[in-house]
Amino acid sequence: MSKLDWLGGLAPYLPPAFGALIGLRNAGSQTSTQRVVSFFLGFGLAVYMGPAIAEIFSLGPKATIAAGILTAVVGMDVIGGLMAVAQQFRSAPIATVKEWWGLWWNRGAS
Repeated sequence: MSKLDWLGGLAPYLPPAFGALIGLRNAGSQTSTQRVVSFFLGFGLAVYMGPAIAEIFSLGPKATIAAGILTAVVGMDVIGGLMAVAQQFRSAPIATVKEWWGLWWNRGAS
Protein backbone atom coordinates (compact mmCIF):
# COMPACT_ATOMS: atom_id res chain seq x y z
CA MET A 1 0.00 0.00 0.00
CA SER A 2 1.34 3.38 -1.03
CA LYS A 3 1.27 6.57 1.00
CA LEU A 4 -0.91 8.20 -1.64
CA ASP A 5 -3.60 5.50 -1.86
CA TRP A 6 -5.92 7.43 0.47
CA LEU A 7 -6.15 10.16 -2.18
CA GLY A 8 -8.15 7.80 -4.40
CA GLY A 9 -11.17 8.41 -2.18
CA LEU A 10 -11.30 12.03 -3.35
CA ALA A 11 -11.60 11.13 -7.05
CA PRO A 12 -15.42 10.92 -7.21
CA TYR A 13 -15.64 14.52 -6.02
CA LEU A 14 -13.40 15.95 -8.75
CA PRO A 15 -14.67 17.34 -12.04
CA PRO A 16 -14.27 15.02 -15.04
CA ALA A 17 -11.05 15.33 -17.00
CA PHE A 18 -11.51 17.46 -20.11
CA GLY A 19 -9.22 15.13 -22.04
CA ALA A 20 -11.52 12.18 -21.37
CA LEU A 21 -14.38 14.27 -22.73
CA ILE A 22 -12.61 14.83 -26.05
CA GLY A 23 -11.15 11.32 -26.22
CA LEU A 24 -7.59 11.84 -24.98
CA ARG A 25 -6.19 8.34 -24.70
CA ASN A 26 -4.34 8.72 -21.42
CA ALA A 27 -6.96 10.70 -19.52
CA GLY A 28 -9.34 7.75 -19.35
CA SER A 29 -6.74 5.29 -18.10
CA GLN A 30 -5.77 7.19 -14.94
CA THR A 31 -6.17 5.55 -11.56
CA SER A 32 -8.07 7.43 -8.88
CA THR A 33 -4.86 8.44 -7.12
CA GLN A 34 -3.32 9.70 -10.37
CA ARG A 35 -6.43 11.69 -11.08
CA VAL A 36 -6.36 13.42 -7.69
CA VAL A 37 -2.62 14.16 -7.91
CA SER A 38 -2.95 15.51 -11.45
CA PHE A 39 -5.87 17.70 -10.32
CA PHE A 40 -3.84 19.28 -7.53
CA LEU A 41 -0.77 19.70 -9.74
CA GLY A 42 -2.92 21.25 -12.49
CA PHE A 43 -4.43 23.61 -9.91
CA GLY A 44 -0.95 24.59 -8.73
CA LEU A 45 0.10 25.17 -12.31
CA ALA A 46 -2.93 27.43 -12.81
CA VAL A 47 -2.13 29.47 -9.72
CA TYR A 48 1.34 30.13 -11.09
CA MET A 49 0.67 30.33 -14.83
CA GLY A 50 -2.77 32.04 -14.90
CA PRO A 51 -1.48 35.46 -13.80
CA ALA A 52 1.63 35.06 -15.94
CA ILE A 53 -0.48 34.41 -19.03
CA ALA A 54 -2.69 37.38 -18.15
CA GLU A 55 0.32 39.65 -17.74
CA ILE A 56 1.85 38.57 -21.06
CA PHE A 57 -1.39 39.24 -22.96
CA SER A 58 -2.46 42.27 -20.83
CA LEU A 59 -5.76 40.66 -19.83
CA GLY A 60 -8.27 42.06 -17.36
CA PRO A 61 -9.35 40.43 -14.09
CA LYS A 62 -12.16 38.30 -15.58
CA ALA A 63 -9.94 37.03 -18.38
CA THR A 64 -7.22 36.27 -15.81
CA ILE A 65 -9.61 33.99 -13.96
CA ALA A 66 -10.59 32.31 -17.22
CA ALA A 67 -6.93 31.82 -18.14
CA GLY A 68 -6.30 30.23 -14.73
CA ILE A 69 -9.23 27.85 -15.09
CA LEU A 70 -8.21 26.83 -18.61
CA THR A 71 -4.64 26.31 -17.45
CA ALA A 72 -5.86 24.09 -14.61
CA VAL A 73 -8.02 21.99 -16.95
CA VAL A 74 -5.35 21.53 -19.59
CA GLY A 75 -2.63 21.07 -16.96
CA MET A 76 -4.63 18.30 -15.28
CA ASP A 77 -4.82 16.39 -18.55
CA VAL A 78 -1.19 16.93 -19.48
CA ILE A 79 0.03 15.81 -16.07
CA GLY A 80 -2.37 12.85 -16.14
CA GLY A 81 -1.02 11.84 -19.54
CA LEU A 82 2.55 12.07 -18.28
CA MET A 83 1.63 9.89 -15.30
CA ALA A 84 0.04 7.29 -17.58
CA VAL A 85 3.12 7.28 -19.81
CA ALA A 86 5.39 6.93 -16.78
CA GLN A 87 3.33 3.95 -15.59
CA GLN A 88 3.50 2.40 -19.06
CA PHE A 89 7.26 3.04 -19.19
CA ARG A 90 7.71 1.34 -15.83
CA SER A 91 6.11 -1.88 -17.10
CA ALA A 92 7.77 -2.03 -20.55
CA PRO A 93 10.42 0.67 -21.13
CA ILE A 94 11.69 -0.29 -24.58
CA ALA A 95 8.23 -0.96 -25.99
CA THR A 96 7.04 2.40 -24.66
CA VAL A 97 9.93 4.30 -26.24
CA LYS A 98 9.39 2.52 -29.58
CA GLU A 99 5.65 3.21 -29.50
CA TRP A 100 6.04 6.91 -28.66
CA TRP A 101 8.90 7.36 -31.13
CA GLY A 102 6.73 5.88 -33.88
CA LEU A 103 3.73 8.02 -32.93
CA TRP A 104 5.83 11.19 -32.80
CA TRP A 105 7.26 10.66 -36.26
CA ASN A 106 3.87 9.66 -37.79
CA ARG A 107 4.80 6.09 -38.49
CA GLY A 108 2.30 4.48 -36.15
CA ALA A 109 3.25 2.08 -33.40
CA SER A 110 6.44 0.13 -34.17
